[in-house]
Amino acid sequence: MTSAALAYDMPSMMTVASDLLGQLTVDPETVIQFPNGLLGFPECRAFVLLSTEREHVYWLQSVDYAALAFLMVDPFVFFEGYTVDLASTDLRDRAGAPEDLTVLSIVTLPGQKGERPTANLQGPSSWITAATKRTK
Repeated sequence: MTSAALAYDMPSMMTVASDLLGQLTVDPETVIQFPNGLLGFPECRAFVLLSTEREHVYWLQSVDYAALAFLMVDPFVFFEGYTVDLASTDLRDRAGAPEDLTVLSIVTLPGQKGERPTANLQGPSSWITAATKRTK
């Protein structure tokens, strides 16, 4: 390694196993922490948010549990007239500015052929303060 290479802070990457998406290589800085876990999954606290080929659709993959991944959508795009009422304390507790917040909804895929998927449009505001980016 040259001395010039040592001068640059090389980002370390981490591998996340996903039963659905395969082996993922992600920047540890992109890990989102839910200190109390997700509703129904209290032990699941570290996730990565991954873009899909379709705009405004994402995967929320657990870092610790390869079998756990949630399909997420931007509710403002898919549900006309959707709004979220955020308390000022929700915003005050966030490190970034309000315009830096992202609201996503979990999609529940149907169990039977012919049924339609649904999205949780009530839960996002309760999760907004629960998620924090990992810091060095």
